Amino acid sequence: MIGITNLSKSYGPQTLFEDVTLQLNAGSRYGLVGANGSGKTTFLKILTGAEPASGGEITFPKHARIGVLRQDRFESDDQLILDVAMMGDELVHRALAEQDALADDGDPDPERIAEIDEILRAHDGYTLESRAAQVLMGLGIPEKAIRMPVRTLSGGYKLRVLLAQVLVSRPDALFLDEPTNHLDILSIRWLERFLNAYRGCAVVISHDQRFLNTVATHILDVDYATVIEYPGNYADFVELKLATRERKETEIRRVQK
Repeated sequence: MIGITNLSKSYGPQTLFEDVTLQLNAGSRYGLVGANGSGKTTFLKILTGAEPASGGEITFPKHARIGVLRQDRFESDDQLILDVAMMGDELVHRALAEQDALADDGDPDPERIAEIDEILRAHDGYTLESRAAQVLMGLGIPEKAIRMPVRTLSGGYKLRVLLAQVLVSRPDALFLDEPTNHLDILSIRWLERFLNAYRGCAVVISHDQRFLNTVATHILDVDYATVIEYPGNYADFVELKLATRERKETEIRRVQK
């Protein structure tokens, strides 16, 4: 799914990581962990194209759809909450907007109407509104509120709308940085179920160990100026890393002796 070859990132003399070669697969969910300042957020930004690498290569399948939680996807606080979530599926959202415009046109092009209908049917477009509503409610936004303007929400709930927008986009690769921030327990449990049913490739930064234990199939550990992949969830990773460290320390003692 995502090929990473000899990836490196440095800021002047400081090297965050180098010679990182990994294959991230569809159907796997990778928890990205590391100490503060280790470079895990930078690594995620490089994967999403938000920041350049110092060296190496990242490859995605052709036409792969990328979903990443951004903080700047509100065009206006006057937008309706449901519309913002629906914007996640950009192709369908544009087709629906054009369909509405053609309906208001006194002399619409019948061929274009047929083309748009074909697009919507091929991409499950006629269910977009219900899909977006279900995600919003799953993230704790009441049904009665989803047709209200974004400005009626607090900052934390606005972030839930942006998270809904990403999930509605049905991406092939999903990148989330601390997605459980501003979520209550019920919403976190809903997100866990969503991710466990997700068939694409997910990379998630989270300090919530329970969350990673529930959703992660692998852990990517940013440490020792590289990124090491461990199979299993966070608890498995802690056990494996401790065993690896003990083996290295034993080998060092043997060599010194």
